[in-house]
This record gives sequence, C-alpha cells and structure tokens, in this order.
Amino acid sequence: MQSSATDSSDNAEIADGELVRVIVGGNHEGYEVLTRRYQNRLFKSILRQVGCVVAAEEIVQDAFVRAFLALDSFQKRSSFYTWLYRIALNASRSDFRRNKKMQPLESIGQNFDQLTVDRQDMPSESIERDEERKHVREAMQRLDESYRTILILREFEGFDYQAIAEVLDIKVGTVRSRLSRARQQLRDELSVYLTGKRGAASCLSPRSAQKVTLPENAGNN
Repeated sequence: MQSSATDSSDNAEIADGELVRVIVGGNHEGYEVLTRRYQNRLFKSILRQVGCVVAAEEIVQDAFVRAFLALDSFQKRSSFYTWLYRIALNASRSDFRRNKKMQPLESIGQNFDQLTVDRQDMPSESIERDEERKHVREAMQRLDESYRTILILREFEGFDYQAIAEVLDIKVGTVRSRLSRARQQLRDELSVYLTGKRGAASCLSPRSAQKVTLPENAGNN
C-alpha cells in the first residue's frame, strides 16, 4: 500500500521532513514530490548564479541526484531546500572549475528575464524595466562570486541570516558583514546608471520614476 505521504503527490501540506522519512524508508515516489516542489525554484536561483541555462540545468539535475544518494545523512537541522541549495551551490562551483561553462547573464537575454521576473507592465514601462534588468544583470556579474552568491540567497531566495550561514558554512556575523559589503559593491557598480536615472527622472511618469529593478531590500540589513 502506498504511503499517505505520496497519495496526493503535489499536496503542499505534506512536510518535507515527512517526505524524507518515507523516502529513506523505501518509498522513493516521495522524492518525485520533492523534485517537483523545488526544481523550478532551484533552477532559477542557480541560473542567476551561473548565467548559463545548460549549466544550470545540469547542476540542478546533479544536485537532486546527489541529495537523493545522501538523503539518509539529512539531519533536519535546516530545511530540505536549504540543504539541497548547499549541494547545488557546491556543484556549481565545481562545475565552473571543471568546465568553465559560465557565460554572462546577458547572453541568454529574454529567457533569463522570463524565468526571473513575474510582473505586468505597460509597453513603455516594459522597455524601461528591460533596461533596468540589463544593468542589474551586468552589475551582478561583475561582483565577486561570494558577494553575488550572498545577494542571491538574501534578496532573491529570501533566506534569513541563519539559513545563509548554513548554506555558506559561515557565521551569522560574517553573513551580515559580507551582505553589507555586497550591497555596497552593487551600489557602486550601479552608481553611473542610477545617477543618469535620477537625472532623467523629470522626463519619466511619476509611477515609472519611482521604480528601479534592484534586488529587494538592497539598502537594508
């Protein structure tokens, strides 16, 4: 008889910990639930990190395989996704060192925007948003890898400081200081564009003049 944990495979009420328990117990169908639950989210995040669709797909696939093989070592001290993300992040770094497959984010153009942005704009605003996203993508790629990673974890993934510390295997105090430096470096990279943006604000509509596509909370700790 199939475990009740997988009777409704996409039931959001099934806790990750319960799914891990039944998978380790031999019901591997539960892993399909975890895969469906997190593969798109993980792919989008790793894509932001590596900037190459093919590499991101391979890294995510490899991360799920590695996680499955090591599932009995999952201690549940963190969430399953945090644990999975750490595996994927390590895989992305290994992939970079091994194959050097990373490409600038701009090389995938609209595919990146469609995967990472979910919003509706008027045509004129859409053009402006495209320009803003282009500048942010380029600025993110110029950041040190450690800064880019921590911004993705905080601003796009919404991880709290403790979760970031677990993923990166650093202290919470280090998370705070590194995140502060990362935000400052991003502001520095965007300073020329933002200066021009403020200078042109009088030519923009009141609504569009207030909106710049920067990582959320980029100025907050």
